[in-house]
This record gives sequence, structure tokens and C-alpha cells, in this order.
Amino acid sequence: MKRLLALVLVAVFGGSVLTACSTEPGVISGSQISIAQIGELNSINPDVSSDLTTAHNASELANLTTAKFFDLGATGELVANENLGSVEVSGAKQMRVTYTLSDTATWSDGVAIDSTDLALSFAAATSLGGSNFYSVRRDSGLQFAKIASIPKAGEKTLTLEFSSPVADYQTALTLSVAAHTVAAKAFGSSDAIAAKTAALNAIVNQDPTALDALAEAYRSGFDSWQGITDETLFVSSGAYRVSKVSGKTSVELVANTNYQNGHLPRVQTVTLKYYSDSTAAIAAMSSGDVDIATAEDSGIASLGDILGLVSTIKSPKVTSVVKSGASTEQVIFNFRSTSVFSPERNNQDPAAALAVRKAFLNLVPKNRIITGISQNYSVVSSDSLVFSSGMNYYASSVSENGLTEYLFQDVEKASELMEASGLELPRKVRVVFDTDNPRAQAAWILLRERALSAGFKLKDLSSQDPTQILASGEFDLYIGPRPVVSLPSENVFAITSSAIFGYTSAAVDGALEELALADNQRDRGAALAKLDKLLVADAYGMPLYEVPSLLVYADRIEGFVPSAYADSATWGYQNWVVEPTPKG
Repeated sequence: MKRLLALVLVAVFGGSVLTACSTEPGVISGSQISIAQIGELNSINPDVSSDLTTAHNASELANLTTAKFFDLGATGELVANENLGSVEVSGAKQMRVTYTLSDTATWSDGVAIDSTDLALSFAAATSLGGSNFYSVRRDSGLQFAKIASIPKAGEKTLTLEFSSPVADYQTALTLSVAAHTVAAKAFGSSDAIAAKTAALNAIVNQDPTALDALAEAYRSGFDSWQGITDETLFVSSGAYRVSKVSGKTSVELVANTNYQNGHLPRVQTVTLKYYSDSTAAIAAMSSGDVDIATAEDSGIASLGDILGLVSTIKSPKVTSVVKSGASTEQVIFNFRSTSVFSPERNNQDPAAALAVRKAFLNLVPKNRIITGISQNYSVVSSDSLVFSSGMNYYASSVSENGLTEYLFQDVEKASELMEASGLELPRKVRVVFDTDNPRAQAAWILLRERALSAGFKLKDLSSQDPTQILASGEFDLYIGPRPVVSLPSENVFAITSSAIFGYTSAAVDGALEELALADNQRDRGAALAKLDKLLVADAYGMPLYEVPSLLVYADRIEGFVPSAYADSATWGYQNWVVEPTPKG
């Protein structure tokens, strides 16, 4: 879980001599870039991730292989991609959203992208008919939608009707894999039209057997653990398509010829290489094996240590950028019935459960945690469950949300609240965090020091991969990074739709509806500030500090533009310009 919310290698063909970089649009023949990724990739379908550790790598692959209706700009804003199509919304309380594909929208194999592909994307995100596609979008606003009119094969539009307003309708529908590819895998049809028809019939008729077959092909048919030899699975909608999969070590991609679905690629070959930790990735950069890498704390080295390693690289010349604001380290309660912080475990009394959560927040030594982390490198305190510190409405929200009450540890107040609860003490709290996250480990050590004095007995459930524990619900508290939910790239509805934490609130749902209906930045900011205040009042959890990300890139890449929060190594591919690599 080195990345939350919570996060792709080298065949080089080119001319025999080195030439100057091209300034003309188009792919530079013989050019190649290698990119370091931390952890593993379990599927070349970037909409599928079996655990939190691979989610970031899936999104990194999607930046290259998936065309989107809206892309992220240099400052993290959403930018419409008219090359792929358009998204139009009508209605307010009951939204109708029409996704229209351009006439030129095609898959890399030349098959047109149509309504069947959009319908499959919807089916995957919503686990249509109870068939689990394992989509990373399962908590998106699409869960409130239904297909408004029956799509027909070959059509270029799909209209969805939402039972309540949602804020992520522009980004929730994706084109990660082709319907004809998935259906061919599921039903054995080699003809694209026949495969599309079979997929569409399964979706429209909600045929359980056919949907299960589609779901199985979608979630398992693109597994990359042992390599992939079936090149029909390499079809993509993005600027690049997979050309080779070497098990868990690397994925090689090649620029799509005649690409018209978005920003044009410049580099011909991109290789994504997978490393066990950030130190290995930086070592690979030092030896010239990779050109771009992102890094953060790991169980082996702190970010400060990694920055020290970067400073020792003399050749090739590299540039490093450290930013924060995409995610925050948080302490989040489990609200499911199995948790000690739920009403079910507090005499079925929501008020009693709230008092226990507030008592625990008073126990959290936030200021000491930040001071300890800052001994290795500077971090920015986060005092909002919704905003990052660089956002326009952060300061005004922080002044009113109520989190300043918990800035300093107050064991006496926590103890008073627990004694007043009338519950049997101490309350046992199962704490889960990633053992490869040294920040969470440091927070755990400080948290447990005085827990017993406040009426809590903490149990360590840490793991190298806490995914199964989180999914089971058999935990009470989570410590780790979570994405800043107000970012355009994130799904704010995950607050109340996440099956992991089980949080529900009618008041918060109302604020989310106001957010979805907001048609200007001022109203959007007000709705998010209201959401922030409601979450604090409900003792949802506590933000600790913004998690810094390190992005390192070789100076040989001309025109390189870092992603808004330095958390992506694959964003901005259209800016990359490198000289062709000579044969040799």
C-alpha cells in the first residue's frame, strides 16, 4: 500500500546514427523512454486492481493506454478531450448524461469505439447484474446510474440517468479495454462485430451467465503475472498499446499509429519497469536503466534518504521535483458493524459511538507525529479532510471545520469522555497499517504510548498488504495515505460509498448533492467546506499531514512537464521529446 485510494519496459529500434530531436509533431522514430514503477502490475486492464498496492500502477498504465473524455491539466484541472468525444448533462435532481464519441474514435486495431464499449464500461463499474468485474471505479457515481435507453451496436452515444446528482460523471466512464476483445475472450468469437453484439446482448438483457463470462474475462483475462502472448489483448484506446509483457518485471508499449483519440505521442517506445522499492528505482536511474521515476517513503528508506541518493547521481544528469497535495496521511475509523467505533458496538447508540470516536481523536498526538516526521524531511500539516493546503478554500474551511480542537494530544479529555461513556474499559482497538509505510509505523508508536491511559488498548494488525484485513472489516482504525477527495481526478463519493470504511450520513449525502449541483467554483467551494465541517463533526477521522511525492527525470527528455503533484511518472507523455536511440 505504498500508494492509496486509496496506486509500465526496453525494446529499442532506431537509426544507426544519433540525430537532433524533431520539432515537428509526430512520433520520433527510434526514440525510447524507460519508466520506473514501484511494486507490481497485476493486469494490463488498468480498470482492474486486486489490491491497494497495484492501484497506482494501474492508473499509471491508464495514462498511456486509455483515452478519456477529460484529461488532467498541468495544474490538476479537468480539460475536455474533444478528440474522443463529448459529455453533455441535462436536468438537476435527476441528471441525464449523454456520452458521445467522435466519428474518428477508434481502438488501436482499427475497430470503431462505440456505444457497446461505453456500455461495457458502465457494466464493469456497477457490477451489473451482480457480476463482479473488480473495477477500480466500483465506488464511483455510476452506482447511482442506469442506462436510459437501449444502445444499439455501432451507435456512438450512450445516455445514463442518475437517481441523484453526482460530481464525477465527466470521468467515471472509461475505455480501458475493448468490448470486442473482452467478448472474444468470454464467448470465443473472433469476429469483432459478432463479439460486440454478444457483449451488448449480455448487458441489455442482463443475462446472468453471459454477464459472469464477461466479468471473468474482464477481471482475469488480462492478468500479467506470467506474461501475455495473446497480442489480441493489447488493443487500446490510448496513445500507446502494450507490445510485450514480461511477467512481473516489465511492460513494453509502442505508440499507436494514426492515433486520433487525444494528445499525440512523440516517443515511439515506452517501457515500464517494476521495482520492489524506491531505492532500487533510483539505483536504476543512476545506472541509466530508467529515465523517469516517482518515489516516496518505504520500509527501506525515508524520503530524505531517497533524496540523498538522488543527489549522488552525476550521470546521467537528472532533475528532481518534490510536491505534495495529492494525498494526506490520515487516521480513519471503521464504521462497519464489526468496529468498536460503530453504533452496533456501543449499545446501538450513535451518540455513544460518536463520543468514543471523539475520545480517540483527542488521543492522537498529531503535533508530535508531524514533528517526528519533519526530522527527516519537511511536511505540510493537513487540517482538512477535504482540501489540500494549496487550494483556494483550504484556509477558510480550516478556520471553521473544528479540527483545531484536536491539534494537540489531550489524554485527560479522552479519558474523561471514555469514563463518562459507561462502557467497559479499556476498549480494544485493532489498528491496521502498511508495514512498508514508515510514516504509519511512526504514528503507531506514538499513538500507543498513552492509549491505555485514555481507555483504549491497541492491537497491531499491520501487514505488508493490509488489503484482505480492510476488505474483511475486522479492524477498527486505519493509518495511512488517502487521496485528497476534492481533486478533480478523485471520487468524492467514496466517502459514503466505500465498502471498506462503511461510513454513511444523510447530512453528508446532502452536501455531496449540493456539490454535484454546483455550477460555479464559489458554490463548489462552499459545498466542499460544508462537507469538511460535517465530517469533522461526525468524527470521521483525522488528517495528519500532506504526503510528499518525489519525481525524478533525466535531463535528456526535452519539454518534460511534471504532473501537478509530482505523483505520476506517465502523465504528460505528449510533452516528451528525446533523441532516437542508435542501434547497437
